Amino acid sequence: MTMSEFWREIFGNEQPVEVEVGPGTGTFIVAAARQCPHTNFFGIEHSRSRAEHLGEAVHAHALRNVRVLNADAACVIRNIVPTASVAAYHIYFPDPWWKRRHHRRRLFAPAFVAALGRTLVPGGRLFTATDVDDVFELLERTLSSNGVFARDSNGRSMRSGPTAFERKGVARGAVIHEAVFVRQRTAGASTSIAAPITPAESPSRLRRSGVRSSSLNT
Repeated sequence: MTMSEFWREIFGNEQPVEVEVGPGTGTFIVAAARQCPHTNFFGIEHSRSRAEHLGEAVHAHALRNVRVLNADAACVIRNIVPTASVAAYHIYFPDPWWKRRHHRRRLFAPAFVAALGRTLVPGGRLFTATDVDDVFELLERTLSSNGVFARDSNGRSMRSGPTAFERKGVARGAVIHEAVFVRQRTAGASTSIAAPITPAESPSRLRRSGVRSSSLNT
């Protein structure tokens, strides 16, 4: 199965695909999908209840270019998403895992960043935002040491409004850190951490593995 076949099986077309990690209530993904009908948006939400509510919102707005998957995003991106098949990633206000003993669970670990680099198309973009200083320092450090990403100081996300987590951050007086990174067109061999997708790693595998989906249908 080719990369285009993977996403075509999910969306039924060959439009570019952008992935949001942790879409939550859908503040970004719903607005973006309405604004960009010729782009497909794939949301991976860890919370089952949020994924279900977002799936209902997608259905209510009749958004044919959105799919929502209830799963662990890091696992899906590392093991299922094909190489060089995603036009952009959106990661806004990831779980900060406040307690020191939980810091190892923070999203921007080297293996996750390597998976982002592998799955983005050359020139693809990673849009990030957080209200936690430590998380921003971690993502900056991990992305810069990866060797695949370059920061775009002029880049801006297409977010049209604050998320629920962003509003909470502003309310407690936190600084909102936003940054855009570009997947460089020349990357070292060390960034490839998974083999190219095989037929066993097609969208049907998502269903066979028991991963819940709120609107993953074709």
